[in-house]
Amino acid sequence: MTTAPDPFAALEAEAAKQAAAEAAARRLATARATLILGRDARSAFFATLALRLTPEVDWACGTMATDGRALAYDPRFVTGLSPDELVGVLAHEVMHNALAHPFRRGARDPARWNVACDLAVNPLLLAAGFALPASRLLPGEGRYADLPHGKSADDYYARLAEPPAGGGEAESAGEEDGGPDPGGCGGVTEPAAGSPAAGEQAAAAWQVAVVQAEQVAKGRGEMPAGIARTVDAVRRPPVDWRAVLRAFVSATASNDYAWSRPNRRFLWQGLYLPGLRSEELGDVVIAVDTSGSVGPAELAVFAGAVDEILSAFDCAATVLYHDTAVQGVQTWRSGDGPLVLAPVGGGGTAHECVFDWVDRQGMSPACVVCLTDLETRFPDRPPGVPVLWAVVGDTPSQPPFGTRVRVTA
Repeated sequence: MTTAPDPFAALEAEAAKQAAAEAAARRLATARATLILGRDARSAFFATLALRLTPEVDWACGTMATDGRALAYDPRFVTGLSPDELVGVLAHEVMHNALAHPFRRGARDPARWNVACDLAVNPLLLAAGFALPASRLLPGEGRYADLPHGKSADDYYARLAEPPAGGGEAESAGEEDGGPDPGGCGGVTEPAAGSPAAGEQAAAAWQVAVVQAEQVAKGRGEMPAGIARTVDAVRRPPVDWRAVLRAFVSATASNDYAWSRPNRRFLWQGLYLPGLRSEELGDVVIAVDTSGSVGPAELAVFAGAVDEILSAFDCAATVLYHDTAVQGVQTWRSGDGPLVLAPVGGGGTAHECVFDWVDRQGMSPACVVCLTDLETRFPDRPPGVPVLWAVVGDTPSQPPFGTRVRVTA
């Protein structure tokens, strides 16, 4: 004999759910009001940006999430936080948008991207005086104890992308449950619009909003140092590093186009196009820092950019893989096919060994390009050759010589 569903129990459950949603909405409104009524620059900055997000109840999201437009939240999560934690989580979601995290994931794994974004955002919020739930993820703690502070989400993603020996991919990323918010502080989701053009437009709108919020905050005093640096980076996005790399290498050669030296990059397609005639380019030395800071994504993108440029020249490239000593050498010529970087070595980093190796070989390269995070020991004096530092991550450090450009995947 089956028992018919109790209609009164269903009504009571729905009423309890509605009451929880209303309580969560009130608490969220109070958290936003706390920022709006704050008299300091930090509150003014986050309040201005928080008002751009439309709160929406989402019982399935588990915690909180943003796609650049909405602030989706599970009422049970909101009512389970302390007032200070709720303000911190609200600021957490604001920072995801300020750094364009919902619009920059691309084809990367969603859970691992959320971990990387949290590792980039949470230290900034704690340093600014916000409270976060105990589950928050931080570089230098727990399973992320070996990760440094102050890196971008892209940099953390590259460091998380390679599983440790004997560990699965989920373990390497730190997804406790495989859900969209492994850190329990609020995650990022794909924009509802979906198209790349719409995503770029939304990211640009947030960039403008960040600058405007900074102007509002300036009337309230000084911003926390970490947030101020982040705003400065948003206001002045990095230059096209591929263009800088191309100009740097090309500037070392005296060249023009000639049909007698076809562009080898297109011969396999049956296209006979003029190439750059450059008798004076000579060798290019590429030094790859193998300390572990340069991940597979950066290596692949960097190799593709270098290959595209060098294929236009009749030249050779010598690739040095190094930590504190040169651990491997690879030679590549224009006609050898795509350049693939396969680093060997690990540990600390020093760049004296690169220039010492070049001197011992009696080489006079046209230029030296160093792919590194710039956490290194530099030579005592500049070498007598043009040097480009292709920097992974967002360290503010400046090399004592040469040209610096930031490489992004």
